Amino acid sequence: MSAEEEQGEFLPLSVAAAIAYGSLVPGHQAARDRADLDEHLNVIAAALASIVPIFSSITAQAPQMLPPERVARGNFRQGAQILGFVGDAEVVSALRVRNADLFVAIEQLRLRPPFGGN
Repeated sequence: MSAEEEQGEFLPLSVAAAIAYGSLVPGHQAARDRADLDEHLNVIAAALASIVPIFSSITAQAPQMLPPERVARGNFRQGAQILGFVGDAEVVSALRVRNADLFVAIEQLRLRPPFGGN
């Protein structure tokens, strides 16, 4: 499989978070400005990261999976576009998720508060 074909299997985490947000949050509860939307997308990205692997593709190479324990220590910022770490200037960008994982993750999130469940 070429690097280009493999890239097609992934989508930016910010896009995945927006898709999940649109699927999980009723319109009347949606953010009304960019700052609120970015914060909501950061929360959704963290929820997705608790279910699916997060990848980064800094170079033209295939995306590399980030260690889950590293992702768990970080904070998503800028509408799920970067992963930052408290007390550390380093950030991880070019965040990705596999297309195949997204809709399964959305269905799992529907069962969790505050998106659904009990």
